[in-house]
Amino acid sequence: MKKSSFKAGMDLWRTPEKVVLVTSINEQGKPQVISVGWNMRVSFDPPMFAIAVGNSRYMYKCINFSKEFVISVPGTDLADAVIGCGEPGQGEEDRFKKYGLKTKQGDYCKSPLIENCIANFECLVKDHVKSGDHTIFVGKVMNTWVNEKPLPNLLMIGDEPGYDVLAEAGLYKIGVVKREIPS
Repeated sequence: MKKSSFKAGMDLWRTPEKVVLVTSINEQGKPQVISVGWNMRVSFDPPMFAIAVGNSRYMYKCINFSKEFVISVPGTDLADAVIGCGEPGQGEEDRFKKYGLKTKQGDYCKSPLIENCIANFECLVKDHVKSGDHTIFVGKVMNTWVNEKPLPNLLMIGDEPGYDVLAEAGLYKIGVVKREIPS
């Protein structure tokens, strides 16, 4: 072991990580969507998730206003959408239309489900923590929806072997675990 920079440590540890699409609504009730890599389960009973959203991102304002979000787990067919929805924006672009994200109204949230994702979790914000340049939103899962024909879920990956890259932009690569087909 040797002392090193934070960046060097993160370069070894940051990938792979599960990536999700998160929806919420703005003050006018217009649905918004963003890609989020920092997400995790934080409670079994009751079921809860946490997501970290940059304080400068438009989605931060939406979740802070609406007190809700939907976590949508994308499959392999949505790799380009995950890359595109990760780009900064201020809500002027209809990303649902641009990336072919089909929406459906859930039972608890005004934020839409994304039907072509493999799973959706309707979450009501129960707490939030300012964490440097991000805010961690903790949401209680109110309802879960699953796709009847799920595809493998996507990961943010690096250059390590064992993954198939499905989409990339700049430093970001989206892919899946390489699956060997038995002969």
